[in-house]
Amino acid sequence: MVIALAKMTARQGDVFLSVRFDDASYDDLAARHGISVEQVTTDFARALTMWSRCLHARFPHLVWPWL
Repeated sequence: MVIALAKMTARQGDVFLSVRFDDASYDDLAARHGISVEQVTTDFARALTMWSRCLHARFPHLVWPWL
């Protein structure tokens, strides 16, 4: 996860961690960062994509267990 967080922007990392671990709402994050809820959604989607790519690159058997 550290590698994925390093590849994300600071805001994407904060959105990702807040949604996944702090159970923050998109409305709260939008207010915290001064952006729209749609931008929070976009940032979270991009962060999940980066996390997935990094996980797949390092541990393909976790993403594709039949390999």
